[in-house]
Amino acid sequence: MKKIFTVLMLAASSAPLLATDYTNQLVVNMNGIEIANQQAVISVEQKDNGNYILKLDNFCIGTTMPVGNIVVDDVTNMGNSDTPILITNQNINITPGTLEGVGESDWMGPLLGSVPVEVKAEIRGEELYSLIDISMPGMAISVQFGNGGYQIGNSGFENFHTATAGSATSDEPNNWHSFMSCTGMLAGIVSSVPHTFISDDVRPGSTGTKSVLIKSGLALGDIVANGTLTTGRLKAGGFSATSTDNNAFLDITSTEVDANGDPFYALINGKPDSLAVWVKFKQETPVEEHPYATITAVITDGSYYQEPVDKDYTDIIVGRAADTKIASNGFTWQKLVMPFDYSAYTEKDPKAILVTISTNADPGEGTGADSLLVDDFELIYNGTATGISVKGNAVENFAPATSDYTLRIKGIGEITAEDVAVTTNAKDAKVTVDVVHTDDGAGTSIANITVMSADLKKVSTYTVTVTDPDIADGIDNLTIDDNAIEGIYNLNGQRIETPVSGQVYITKYADGKTVKTIMK
Repeated sequence: MKKIFTVLMLAASSAPLLATDYTNQLVVNMNGIEIANQQAVISVEQKDNGNYILKLDNFCIGTTMPVGNIVVDDVTNMGNSDTPILITNQNINITPGTLEGVGESDWMGPLLGSVPVEVKAEIRGEELYSLIDISMPGMAISVQFGNGGYQIGNSGFENFHTATAGSATSDEPNNWHSFMSCTGMLAGIVSSVPHTFISDDVRPGSTGTKSVLIKSGLALGDIVANGTLTTGRLKAGGFSATSTDNNAFLDITSTEVDANGDPFYALINGKPDSLAVWVKFKQETPVEEHPYATITAVITDGSYYQEPVDKDYTDIIVGRAADTKIASNGFTWQKLVMPFDYSAYTEKDPKAILVTISTNADPGEGTGADSLLVDDFELIYNGTATGISVKGNAVENFAPATSDYTLRIKGIGEITAEDVAVTTNAKDAKVTVDVVHTDDGAGTSIANITVMSADLKKVSTYTVTVTDPDIADGIDNLTIDDNAIEGIYNLNGQRIETPVSGQVYITKYADGKTVKTIMK
């Protein structure tokens, strides 16, 4: 009898769900270029067998390209009942939509026949985050629905609103804040000078058209007020530039919002491995003792936090990126990559992130007209394995980019998924292990391993075939048709009688060989 052992390091779900409609922003990229950013609704329903159906009805790319109804059935939950993670790779037929003014023959999708679709989605509370990749002739369409709490909103600094303080106004990027929306007893003084502006100077290779320009200014005549941008809120509460009453803080209990309706904090659901950001800095007049701009990023458990700190916050900090000083570097664009450190802090779940960017690393220093351009801020989540072992036996010469390995271990016996250990280059990767035992007579086990980044964007797969040489070498005088297919199985180890085109299967041959293929 064939024995199949499957363990998901993220346990499978069994709790039934009703069909739910989720509304969020839908960003459409075609061949790597963003072509639409629009609001949409995706419906999710759980079936009796525990799998899910995702529906994106009346999918249109912008206002000019009606595609049709995207319905993806039998999507497997790789997460748990609290946070389902839905993964599938299959072929579907897109059906005509029902929008007023769009005729049945106007929908492009039905004309394409069967098209490959890959779906990755996460349901967290009342939010759905989904990545949908559709392969069409001559084009690759990538759709992102929501951001899952894995990125800070408006990280490309493409969208701005007008912030007002008294008679002064300033362009603040949505989801970010400067002195126009600050608090504290000196708010009226520091907000009298605009510090943030829209710029069309973008980093090399950007697909956007805008960046944010942060400028320092003078307050009360000759006091330098550093230009500062934060995901939290600025407070001007001390007459000394170095007072901790002058800070950037986050407080997720606050109900106050800015002129765009955004709260003065940024929530986060994952533990990024690093952050990347493009900057371009110039001091009006070089100050030898204080030549640097700066950026800091701290992830917390959601408790109140401020910088500069007024007390020890170690017990509420989850992780911190390496503080980075920004040199002028000839006023050219430069990309900074800052790794996060989690080892020195609490193991609590991440809930909020405070990013602070300033025209000078030292409060009240620099000059009154320093300029710092910022573009394309990104939190990076890794998603590859760095090592695999089976019952303590390491895969030798492991390379993250190599997917297939063979282990010959004497006396290994039958293995289960619990016997397979996987290390990754990510703090928060999602890892699944499926183990299939074959009937080849050689005691062969096949471990299928998937490593996925926390934000679902990076997926790496590995196959480790494990045999016992004492058994395999003892099989003699066998007559085997090398080309005979013994069986076809899905990635959960279930034997499939009727494979579906476009899905990934494991084909097992009579000689014990296994091959992972996409069914044509």
